[in-house]
Amino acid sequence: MISKGLEKQIQSLPIYKSEREFIDYFTNNTVTILTGETGSGKTTQIPKILLSHKLIPQQVVITQPRRVAAISIAHRVSEELNTTIGDVVGYSVRFQEKSSKYTKIKYVTDGMLVRECILDPLLTKYSVVIIDEVHERSVHTDILLAILKGLISGDEKKRPDLKVVIMSATFNA
Repeated sequence: MISKGLEKQIQSLPIYKSEREFIDYFTNNTVTILTGETGSGKTTQIPKILLSHKLIPQQVVITQPRRVAAISIAHRVSEELNTTIGDVVGYSVRFQEKSSKYTKIKYVTDGMLVRECILDPLLTKYSVVIIDEVHERSVHTDILLAILKGLISGDEKKRPDLKVVIMSATFNA
């Protein structure tokens, strides 16, 4: 169980001042672009907010540009939710995966999500894809954005149910 002090600190993050606005926008749009300063709680709290509002029918996947970040953030969110890593919160990086059929929030490197797209082009196990740190632009991030655009736009939307959140500290929305 997390301490009351940590819980208070989490609830004071700037992201919670805009929680209702985020939920309303997310619910009514296919793509949400979210910008906020580093340390505002985007990476750790947005998936928890979606979970608490029951807006994740399947899984939410959150990309990170580096494997150390994906693993450490997954551990942090798992701790905040008072669960064991691999249960509600998991991760997948090259040569290492901790997730289960119960995982609702999964942190991955952008390269791992590209790899998943090869095996499952429709990303059927995800209801929300969050591309985090989009300002760091990599080939994998650009590929993912193109794949997601193909899934959610056009006359024949392949995944009209899929929600996409693009997050960055410095991204010019």
